[in-house]
Amino acid sequence: MVSKSTLPIDIFPTWARLNDVEFTNAKLQETDGKGIGLVATNNLTAGVETWGLEGAEDKPETDDQVCNSDGEKGERARVETHGHVNNHLKKILQVPHDLILSTASIEEYSKVDQNFRQLLDSAGHQSTRTDIMIYLLAHLVLSSRDTSSPRDLVPTPWTEYLKFLPRDIPVPTMWSELERALLQGTSLEAALDAKLSALNKEFDELIERSSALPFWNSFFWEREAVTIGDWVLVDAWYRSRCLELPRSGHAMVPVLDMANHSHSQTAYYDEDDEDNIVLLSRPGMEISIGDEVNISYGEKSPAEMIFSYGFIDRESTVEELTLPLESLADDPLAKAKLHIFRGSPTLKLSRSDGEISWQCPFVYLMCLNEEDGLEFRVLQGTNGDRELRLFWQEEDATARAKDFGDLIKNHPLCQIFRLRAVSVLHEVVTDHLMQLSSEISHDELEPLLRAGQIRDGRLQLAQKLRETESSVLESAVIALDEQLALYAVVLFFRIPMFHVCGPGQAALGSNTSPDSP
Repeated sequence: MVSKSTLPIDIFPTWARLNDVEFTNAKLQETDGKGIGLVATNNLTAGVETWGLEGAEDKPETDDQVCNSDGEKGERARVETHGHVNNHLKKILQVPHDLILSTASIEEYSKVDQNFRQLLDSAGHQSTRTDIMIYLLAHLVLSSRDTSSPRDLVPTPWTEYLKFLPRDIPVPTMWSELERALLQGTSLEAALDAKLSALNKEFDELIERSSALPFWNSFFWEREAVTIGDWVLVDAWYRSRCLELPRSGHAMVPVLDMANHSHSQTAYYDEDDEDNIVLLSRPGMEISIGDEVNISYGEKSPAEMIFSYGFIDRESTVEELTLPLESLADDPLAKAKLHIFRGSPTLKLSRSDGEISWQCPFVYLMCLNEEDGLEFRVLQGTNGDRELRLFWQEEDATARAKDFGDLIKNHPLCQIFRLRAVSVLHEVVTDHLMQLSSEISHDELEPLLRAGQIRDGRLQLAQKLRETESSVLESAVIALDEQLALYAVVLFFRIPMFHVCGPGQAALGSNTSPDSP
């Protein structure tokens, strides 16, 4: 495993000067409880005029901005403005374009180092995340070597920069097994298990694909220079430090990634006309000498904040959680439904102003069977291959597997189908609430804390998450109880129901219409 030692932040200005990083109005400094952060060196007041800037908060958010196929949902919030940098705003920091670590920069590096080109062609080109992680791993090993060799990789500014990054990151993938046990029953339990399984699989594939390359077999494996712990580390770096830039896309930006999060952020980042990354004070904000300069990582649930960054935003008002949804054990069509649905079924619960809402498109498909008019057929496609197709009421519904909340609306048994869905969700929510209620006792925790087997910060995070999610689940159980009772009355008296909620989403407040799915 590579060295755990890091360089003191006192010598960082030397690296910054050598690589043309401009600290215009800030410096790096230890901050209270947050590690290294950016602190203002001058009083800054940004004008309120924002000509030429387009706020991202004014744009509708698309799915690919939030989460992609690589599970990059935990990335830091995308840039808040797009366009030309406004002179009325005060520049705090500037990072040259050449230092950005992105798909494009990794491709350029592979043209300089043929050994890395071999590794990238063999194990990379799967996603931006994978390519960046492979690059980070290679330079992590290079940076930890005592002496260089002509046969080593070509060093870059990142080779030295990695020496300043922390080796202990408070994200759950880096918690001990005992610490991870504190998350049992929370929405993070399944997500963390899946993530660790995926990381192990990725690491095994990296070993298999790189061992056949003589240079990389020697560089990575012959002296056991790399372990699964290093792969987990570079993944944690990527998740907690990756940004989404207007033109460069998903990328890591040295120095800027030292900026900490605040719900009341005082700065934002952008790309200027020369594609350099600039950190600017937000319009109308006043920053005094010695104040920490903060950016926003975005509005995320407590579980998402812990998963990606290792902390909970105490000022955030987001109250939501996402639970896995398993198929009915006795459903003979379960595998076919999952195949057609093309995604991991989940239940998302949200609470806003005391009202509970849920999103769970799969639950409608999950609760239907052949007697209701659901059918699967294996047909020959346009390319000649045979494929599985989904039919509802004799019509092909393969492309609308996530729309069954809407497809069932005009069916005579619509309310029966909705009752089934609510019953399933009630069982899921109740089960998770019961799991959360069984906490580890103080008598069990105390000796583990004293022995250092469980760190206090991890325990506090887990306890806060359990409290928040228990509260949301309790509200959801009450709302679902009320809705089940309402459906029972409606179906008993055959009361017509005219109001319809959107497919896959329902409000469960006390004023919920009896026709809410």
